[in-house]
Amino acid sequence: MSRLVFGSLVVFSLSAFGGDFPRFEPQEIDGNVGKVCYAVTTADINGDGKPDVIAVTEDAVIAYMNPSWTKVDLIRGKTKADNVCIQAHDIDGDGRIDFALGAHWQPSNTNDGGSLQWLTRSGGSRENEWRVLPITSEPTLHRIRWGDLKGDGTKQLVVAPLQGRGTKGPDWGQGQGVRILVHTIPKNPQMDPWPVEVADDTLHTVHNLQVVDVDGDSRNDVLLAAWEGIFVLKRDPAGRWSRTKLGTGNQDSMPNKGASEIKLGRLGDGRSYIATIEPWHGFQVVVYTQPKIPGALWERTVLDERVSWGHGVWCANLDDDPDDELVIGQRDPSSEAGRTPRGPGVLVFDPKPGPGPLKFQRRTIEDGGVAVEDLIATDLDGDGRAEIIAGGRATHNVRIYWNRPVK
Repeated sequence: MSRLVFGSLVVFSLSAFGGDFPRFEPQEIDGNVGKVCYAVTTADINGDGKPDVIAVTEDAVIAYMNPSWTKVDLIRGKTKADNVCIQAHDIDGDGRIDFALGAHWQPSNTNDGGSLQWLTRSGGSRENEWRVLPITSEPTLHRIRWGDLKGDGTKQLVVAPLQGRGTKGPDWGQGQGVRILVHTIPKNPQMDPWPVEVADDTLHTVHNLQVVDVDGDSRNDVLLAAWEGIFVLKRDPAGRWSRTKLGTGNQDSMPNKGASEIKLGRLGDGRSYIATIEPWHGFQVVVYTQPKIPGALWERTVLDERVSWGHGVWCANLDDDPDDELVIGQRDPSSEAGRTPRGPGVLVFDPKPGPGPLKFQRRTIEDGGVAVEDLIATDLDGDGRAEIIAGGRATHNVRIYWNRPVK
């Protein structure tokens, strides 16, 4: 057992539990998307009610049209490399999907670079021509999310750089903290500046975040993974932001600490769990469960180790039971001799009810075929079952894993 683990390590093989689990059929919709598939998401581009798959590469934003998966370049060569993150939303209210796009990705340049833009079809010289309009810039801009943080029924754009301005490695936990920015869409988004609030500027190496109701008060919060651990940012009706620590992250590892990927999931008994990769760009799959004592840190459980550069986390109900499964992307082959699966690839951890300690069953969806940089889970064919979509770094590909019932 690694000395880096605090909390229990819980790994169960495929045969540890009974019960049916869907089979996942892989379909490669692009074998050479670009040098790096930095991000994947879904959005209904043509308004036919079907989610299309969107991939972001170093120099392009590409749509794969459902159900033929025909490849269409939305933009190519119109931003400073590298494009790194994307989120869909109807920004101007014209009834068509737009995108916020993060580009000019320079992870070690904490003084310059990092651009945020709006991709829109409004005002183009040709029908369905996509234009790139600047919103703002921020060094090491890395992740963006839409959500109603004000509680007024509108969505704001949360922007998270990876590092604080002027910080340097290898100890990224020193120096100025990361500015978590919350942008409001102005009345005229093409002409007016976007108002911005700083939700927090105290944490370091904020690798990922989710806008979600963490505490069940029907208000969206910002759940994030940082060098210092797991935190939630809340905005009260008066516009004041607060920060609460929920989990420790891996503070024993070196040189990287804390946590990187993060998502909120649901257990069958109604409790929430938080899923992470630890430390930053780490090797541990970790879940946190709600504490029995109000105000205490959430309880940390290590599900798996040596997943070698975990770089994608999603929580979704894949098998129609009462809980959410945990989907993990692995970017590199495991460094553990004889590990099966070795990776890179896609793993699913399935919560199992019962008395005693929290148990998850590990299942291998993909072993070797995609070096996951990003993944999501959503229903692509309208059958009520969520598919897994993954984009690769070293493998340069985009794959769908179709969720099929056991025959």
